[in-house]
Amino acid sequence: MSTRDAETLAQLVSARAGKGKQDTFEQLANRSVDPESGYSPSPNLVWKIASGQGVKINPPLVKALAAGLGLAPKRVADAAHRQFIGWYSSKPPFEVPADQDDDVVYRVAAAVGVTDEDMPAVKAFYEELCRQQAEGGQASN
Repeated sequence: MSTRDAETLAQLVSARAGKGKQDTFEQLANRSVDPESGYSPSPNLVWKIASGQGVKINPPLVKALAAGLGLAPKRVADAAHRQFIGWYSSKPPFEVPADQDDDVVYRVAAAVGVTDEDMPAVKAFYEELCRQQAEGGQASN
């Protein structure tokens, strides 16, 4: 996983604006304009984002900040998602056998855009785990 895959919106904004940085919060706010709606966040809102406070995230704000930071909107949206919602998740890259307990939880962490086909080792590990459990043994890590 790259650093970019773990960055938050607060990190993107605070790296660019604030005391001793390239921009003041006012300068970044003035440059942050959603090209579609014309929305621009206030300097106070930009400061709240940089300091990690909870704010209402919406598409115009994300697009405005992307424009102000000179970054791709998807990168800014992904950073906002990680900070305010959490990591992306998806179903396991394998079929859970019908005889498995209903309360078993499977979680696989993967970068955004990774598909089931990109994770053959996860599927192989799970299949080996099921085989060992069926034989009454314990899985090794």
